[in-house]
Amino acid sequence: MKINRLINQPFVHPAVAEDLSDRHFVQAMLDFELAILLVRERNGLIPEGIFAQSKHALALEHFDMDALSHDSYLGGNAAIPFVQQAKAILPTELIPYFHQTVTSQDVVDTAMMLMLKPVMAHIQQDVMDVLGACRQLIHAHRRTPMAGRTLLQQALPITFGVKVAQWAAGLLAVVPQLQQLTQTGFYLQWGGPVGIGDVDNQQHQLPKQVADHLGLAVPLLPWHTNRQPIHAIASSLDACAGAMENIVEDIALMCQSEIGEVSEPAIEGMGGSSSMPHKRNPILCALITAASIRMHGHLSVISNTSAQPFERALGQWHASWVPLTEGAALVAGAVFYLKTLLQGLQVHPARMAANLDLNSDAYLTKPLTRYAKDSDAPALLAMIDKASEDAHQQHQGFVVTLQDLLAAPSDTHANTLSNTQQDALIALTDPLRYCQAAEQQCQAVLDAIDALDVHKDECK
Repeated sequence: MKINRLINQPFVHPAVAEDLSDRHFVQAMLDFELAILLVRERNGLIPEGIFAQSKHALALEHFDMDALSHDSYLGGNAAIPFVQQAKAILPTELIPYFHQTVTSQDVVDTAMMLMLKPVMAHIQQDVMDVLGACRQLIHAHRRTPMAGRTLLQQALPITFGVKVAQWAAGLLAVVPQLQQLTQTGFYLQWGGPVGIGDVDNQQHQLPKQVADHLGLAVPLLPWHTNRQPIHAIASSLDACAGAMENIVEDIALMCQSEIGEVSEPAIEGMGGSSSMPHKRNPILCALITAASIRMHGHLSVISNTSAQPFERALGQWHASWVPLTEGAALVAGAVFYLKTLLQGLQVHPARMAANLDLNSDAYLTKPLTRYAKDSDAPALLAMIDKASEDAHQQHQGFVVTLQDLLAAPSDTHANTLSNTQQDALIALTDPLRYCQAAEQQCQAVLDAIDALDVHKDECK
């Protein structure tokens, strides 16, 4: 059975899904087997010419993918029918040298590592691009005031720049994990039937030679039932998913018609409703959220396969394949969508200011009243009270109401205030006065992103 593309495809990265296809999996298994032949021949353990002849005979197009799929259930994994087909393809004299000192788990695990390593590098690069988009937003909006919200209600002012800095901080925490995995976290698996390897392999350091040839790391020991390498990959994917989900949850809420502080990029054909043409739904947020939630579920499966008995597990090993590969495709898709979202995010500062002002008397009344009392200005106290009352009655911003009262020539309260008092009153209503630390936080994150750029080449 093949997964319905109409159901699954919107959430995964199309190119990555292709990279994790049956053909690429078979090619990865073949690359591992051929690498073993290559190093065994170089070390004089098999006759010269075996590798070249085997490589020529075992072209990918000679394998029957449908038959491999059909026969995989007989042995519980695809490596068993793969080896059978390979031996049926090979000339008789080459058969004894194929799949020497190897077991099916070596083939499957190593093939998985070969497929997943470039996917993780792809994810890492897109995360870097997302951080670049965050940098642009922080630069542009480090002094754009908006309402900070706790328990979904307005609290005190923040800036949109510092909100984006918080988004970026979540991803910055994930980057070292992605870097470490890409560099040293994808291991060769070569333990043979019961995980103790082969004496000739160890004497000639063949595992290191094969790993170097394939671009994989060499483990301390074969990891047939030590699934920490798998768990580390899944955990990093899930951490990335969680950081992205945090971002799009904010954006989706801010996109609501009643809030309207940001909008998703205007992409032709995206965000429409089948029955309500006026709607503009935050579809990118929906795709990223769905992919992230699915990754959380995949990590749960991987976590439940971490403990495996004896020298090869019964079912736990097998259960990890789909969560690992599909999780990688989902996270790759989510990061790509997030890059599109943040690079084209439409920000509405005027709406942010208006929303903030609707609740501004909650944090402004106290400092304004203190100033009025310190200035011994009863008219100013009356002005503040009236502005607060009028704002609530008319459901409009406190600051706007206060400014209107000050500007009204017939207003007796305003006429009794000196120019100095009026200027001080306006200065006290600036929301940036109440979130001055946001500037330092923005700069700290900008510096961290810039530092990543400096070392970007080292991470490849």
